[in-house]
Amino acid sequence: MSIKLLKEMFSEMVEHKDASLIPKYYHEAFELYANGETQDYNYFLNFHENIYNTDIQYQVSYDENSFVEQANKIAARVFFIISKPGEPTKELEVILIAQFKGDKFFRIWELCYPDWSKMPEFTL
Repeated sequence: MSIKLLKEMFSEMVEHKDASLIPKYYHEAFELYANGETQDYNYFLNFHENIYNTDIQYQVSYDENSFVEQANKIAARVFFIISKPGEPTKELEVILIAQFKGDKFFRIWELCYPDWSKMPEFTL
């Protein structure tokens, strides 16, 4: 169930750049821990609303052999192809552990290479 939900979220919310789906997929007490930085739900929501209003595009794929699911947590290796018009595409590799509360993401711990928070595509 959790792997299916993860893939659905990346498809429906990230690839379609639809921040209005954040309340559907993320618990109101959600926290993201990414490469040493922390985002709470409100920051995460605001950040995605702003980024999704840019011309950035995403394609998501998975290392299908990497998925591990136990109780209310999953671990996965995910790849993002990031593109903007007139710029070369870039690939991000993310290793994540997601914890769910009910059917929503409650915590995500991730290591990302390169560090997306330092990329100009994510500077507002």
